[in-house]
Amino acid sequence: MVLIDWVIVGLYLAIAVALGVVFSKKASHSTTDFFVAGRTLPWWVAGTSLVATTFSTDTPLFVAGLARNDGIHANWFWWSLAIGQTATIFFFAKYWRRSEAITEIEFVAQRYDESPERSGLRIFKVLFDGVFVNCVVIANVTIAATTIIQVVLGLSPDALFEIGGGIDAQDEAIKPLVSITPSHVVLIILAFIALVYSAASGLYGVAYTDLIQFALAMLGTIWLAVVSYRSLGPGTLAENLEREVPGFDPHLLGLFPEMNTMNILTFGLLVYVMMNWWSMAPGSGYFVQRILATKSEKDSVLAFLWYNFCHYVLRPWPWIIVGLVSMVYFPELTGTAASEKAFPSMIDKFLGPGIKGVMVTAMLAAYMSTIDTHLNWGASYLVNDLYQPFIKKDGDQKHYVRASRLSMLFLMIFAIAVTTILTSILGAYKYLGVIVGGVGSVLILRWYWWRVNAWSEISAIITALVVGNLCEFILADPNFNAKVQPTDWTGLRGLISTWLPAREGAATADWFGVRLLITVAVTFVVWVAVTFATSREPTAQTKTFFKRIRVPGPGWRRVSKATGVAALPGEFGSSLVGWFAAMGVIFGLLLGIGYALLQNWPAAGTCAVVAVAAGVVLAVMLRRGALTGSLANTTTSTDPPRDSA
Repeated sequence: MVLIDWVIVGLYLAIAVALGVVFSKKASHSTTDFFVAGRTLPWWVAGTSLVATTFSTDTPLFVAGLARNDGIHANWFWWSLAIGQTATIFFFAKYWRRSEAITEIEFVAQRYDESPERSGLRIFKVLFDGVFVNCVVIANVTIAATTIIQVVLGLSPDALFEIGGGIDAQDEAIKPLVSITPSHVVLIILAFIALVYSAASGLYGVAYTDLIQFALAMLGTIWLAVVSYRSLGPGTLAENLEREVPGFDPHLLGLFPEMNTMNILTFGLLVYVMMNWWSMAPGSGYFVQRILATKSEKDSVLAFLWYNFCHYVLRPWPWIIVGLVSMVYFPELTGTAASEKAFPSMIDKFLGPGIKGVMVTAMLAAYMSTIDTHLNWGASYLVNDLYQPFIKKDGDQKHYVRASRLSMLFLMIFAIAVTTILTSILGAYKYLGVIVGGVGSVLILRWYWWRVNAWSEISAIITALVVGNLCEFILADPNFNAKVQPTDWTGLRGLISTWLPAREGAATADWFGVRLLITVAVTFVVWVAVTFATSREPTAQTKTFFKRIRVPGPGWRRVSKATGVAALPGEFGSSLVGWFAAMGVIFGLLLGIGYALLQNWPAAGTCAVVAVAAGVVLAVMLRRGALTGSLANTTTSTDPPRDSA
């Protein structure tokens, strides 16, 4: 890092703080302004903000590490989520915008009857989603940012000072409770800046600083990918890797695992495609927050379509290329945790003055972008779904905005504490993926089946937590929890391994697919049984919800007859066609680019044809307004106001 690089970093930080000052007055009017930007965001701002938020410091690290450690096809762990997130575009985005809620959890109050179980569910989701899951994600990006700062800035990993400690049971040495390194000091400063401007400006400042972060990040990563790829010299990527990397495994370059035999990899792919995406389909967390912040239903659909294109088509391949090429220059980085250091190591090696400053700024901005989004989103849960309805019901809007800013400070402190526990980015995401995936089916069907009630969600959450953690213990993932040694379960693991062996030559077996399948199946059976036992007749709240949202499908036919209100005609069929067309575009382009980079031209050409054909269908439907419903351009509803209690 030279002077010009530090100037670029400083300029971005100054702009971020300035935007916080500019939007501070608008954000202070009400919680609607603070948490959903007064529902004023155009589609391109909301969509780009989502892309920037998901371009956190951990994302390129774990994608690059995944490609070099497990192969390109291992990215189906997150590529499969595109199935669910394209479903969000056409089946759920317009309904979320139609609800006019402030948070995803407020949906609980709109959908279910007032009762102790509804209140308990709402409070639990605040604490689990808004605090625990939220802070795990913040901790992940902090781990990644620490790695980047140490490698790129050349900071020492040694502690500046240590706090507390105790006797380690194995070597009887004094172990510090907290170790503060130079990297931690830098991150605390960055987190404080993010806290200041996001607490001042609410979602306004978060969204508009994200635009700058996205532009810097794409410029830096594409430049790094091109420079590192060209450094290999003439020949295909496969030829160069086979020549330069001793013992190179050609399976790493497969876009799919070998499908001719059933093993743990092929089984994992099937689980990814069949059910890993369920939890993403209805939308959650800050995805829903951006939808609720758009100007209209049409903007909500376009925002999520733009996000999916950028997230799955525009961004992955530069990260993957950098990860694969890093095997040539950093062969010593073996194993999941070490592989996650490959991306920052390549930044340090290949980027010179100026462009290195852009890339470092992009990565630091990515850290701040994720921090500000998660702080704002988490605070929205704490204030809108806990503090206001259950603790202080009679405060004015300015009081709740002040409470929101204090909640952001609390979340930042708690997230720093969680950071000291986690060690692996990918392992933590897979652990959460099993738990959250278990409740995916109830989150989808609560929109499309009138019988779903608060007890349905409660039973699904409890079952997913119990079964998911049992699977984590029995089929332990050493990348996440090295302390769990399933020695007493080797017989069960061996039985599963006879049916689903690890790929020949693989160092370890990834049990994520097995854990997810077991958790999803058991959870689905339990919550459906509970639903039939607890829901007999449509209630007044159920009827009110249907009249407001007018969701189509057979699951609401009984309520439609009882209320005399019909669902919007043709909405479900158009959504289905739009969903398949969007998947054709996204996966056609995603895989087509990959095959082109590997110079498999027949496969690339086939994918291009699929993408173009699907794109034509999608464009025609968007032009006719068939995908946004009859209420597409409304910004307010004539139905009764939302229930926030």
